[in-house]
Amino acid sequence: MSQTHRALAMLALSLALVAATTAVAAAATPPTGIEDQHDRLLRNQQAAQAERTQAAVEQARSMERNLKVTPAASPARIEDQHDRLLRNLNAAQAERTQAAVEQARSMERDFAPGPATPVVAAQPDAPVPDAGVNVTATILLGLVGGLVGGAAAIGSWIMVTRRHRPRPAAAT
Repeated sequence: MSQTHRALAMLALSLALVAATTAVAAAATPPTGIEDQHDRLLRNQQAAQAERTQAAVEQARSMERNLKVTPAASPARIEDQHDRLLRNLNAAQAERTQAAVEQARSMERDFAPGPATPVVAAQPDAPVPDAGVNVTATILLGLVGGLVGGAAAIGSWIMVTRRHRPRPAAAT
C-alpha cells in the first residue's frame, strides 16, 4: 500500500470517528433541573445581600424623611471627611449589589429551561429523559459510534505499524 493510500485511509477512518462521536454528542442531552450546592449557596448569598441592601436603602430613606420633617428637632451632626468617605463607599457598594441582583434577575428571565423541577434536599431521583429523546436510539447510536471509532483506531494503528520489510537480495 502506498504512502498516499495509507494517508487517505487514515483520513477516512479519522473522519468516521469524528462523525460517530459528533452524532453521539448531538443525540445525548445534558441533564436538566440539576442544581449543585454551589449554585444554591451563591443564589442564597445574593438574595441575602440584596435584602440587606434593600433594608439599608429603606432605612436611609426613612431617616431622610424624618430629617426633612423635623430638621430643628436634632442638632446638625458634624460630618468629617471619613464619614463622607464611608457613606460614599457604602452607597457605591449598595449600588453595585443592586446592579448585580438586577443583572442576575434579568439573566433568569432570559433563560428558558425545560419544565421546572423542585429542588429536593435529599438525594434526587434518577433523571428522567425528555419526551423527545429516544433512549434506545441514543444507546444504539453510542454503541455504533464506539465500534466505528474503535475500528478506526485499530485500522489506523495497523496501517501505521505495517511496514514492508526489505527483502534480502538473492545471492549470486
